[in-house]
Amino acid sequence: MFSFASDQKTEIPITSVYQERFTFRYGYARAGETQQADDIGQDYLAFHTEEKSFQFVLCDGVSLSFCGNIAAQFLATKLLVWLRSVSVEGARDEHAMAAALDAHLTQWVDEATEMVNAYRLPRALSPLLRDVLEEKRINGSEAMFVCGRVDIIDDWSKQANVFLACSGDLRVRLWEGTQEIFCLSYDEGDQYQRWSTKKGLLSGSIKTASSIGMGQPFNRMLVYSDGFAAIDSLRSIPKTERLQNLMTESFSSPTSDDISFLDIAW
Repeated sequence: MFSFASDQKTEIPITSVYQERFTFRYGYARAGETQQADDIGQDYLAFHTEEKSFQFVLCDGVSLSFCGNIAAQFLATKLLVWLRSVSVEGARDEHAMAAALDAHLTQWVDEATEMVNAYRLPRALSPLLRDVLEEKRINGSEAMFVCGRVDIIDDWSKQANVFLACSGDLRVRLWEGTQEIFCLSYDEGDQYQRWSTKKGLLSGSIKTASSIGMGQPFNRMLVYSDGFAAIDSLRSIPKTERLQNLMTESFSSPTSDDISFLDIAW
């Protein structure tokens, strides 16, 4: 069993873990400017593995909303608890999973709104920044997300049932060995899709996918936030050293953004 949840103020270098059924790598880093200011990152990565199941969530807080890190942590925590509660058989039904997720995203709004309303801003904020944030508080905190679970159903063949759900421009890439076979499509309009603590889902519905629906085998998955767009164009899975170098190089870019990365193989 292995569990991980981001500390939104601490960098995690690309770390590899080897288990009997799952091998995975993960990393987290705040944007360069955020590190310099020692501020809170907007991404939140969490996952849990036990026996033959791996559940994960990656949320990317929307910086233009009220403290996007709040929505990211709240939503990731809720989603992971939900994914862990689903049975192996229940996770095979993509339509039922999508419907249940949609219902939960609506149900969590009231609790999230109360949390945002009760959130205390740091005393050290300037009066101007405080006024701006209080104005944003009215519309709530927002986050994009991708989540899913992998359930191995045959140890010998490593055949697995996989469910995925996404809202926003987070990346999900599926591989069979060294061959990329699927990318959960995203386009320019996806950047407006997100979940709001005030209004629930915004700008479109959830995208879902499943191994049953795709009908093509795969045994590896890369999941990462848009801050790691530098690896979008790579046609092979990068080694750990290169991933770390690309992550470090991103800190000096004027467009540096938070990076969360997860690579799962089974």
